[in-house]
Amino acid sequence: MNNLRSVRKSDPRKLTQQDIADWLGIERSTYGKYETGHSEPTFDTLCRLADFFNVSVEYLMGRTDIKKTPISKVTDVSGVWAEAQQLLENAPPDKAKEAMKILRVLLSPEEHEE
Repeated sequence: MNNLRSVRKSDPRKLTQQDIADWLGIERSTYGKYETGHSEPTFDTLCRLADFFNVSVEYLMGRTDIKKTPISKVTDVSGVWAEAQQLLENAPPDKAKEAMKILRVLLSPEEHEE
């Protein structure tokens, strides 16, 4: 993992390899091998690490220098936006307001900051 060690070291929580290994439920030596590239995590573990550090999988893998791709840059969300817009336009006003409250909670950046 090209950027895993640097992401952990630059994290303001000052986490050790043991901290991350405990969180993942693996041995510290296994996690250490992820950082050195001597072993590769499963895709599920890679996704968990990306979410934990609030970076993209691509960044962890060293495929990009951009830590997190903004949602507007993701190419497959246009259908999602169209569907959401249609659902909101066709919903009764009280349901549309409730749906927006839920979306704000789910998509709030504060939720992902630790």
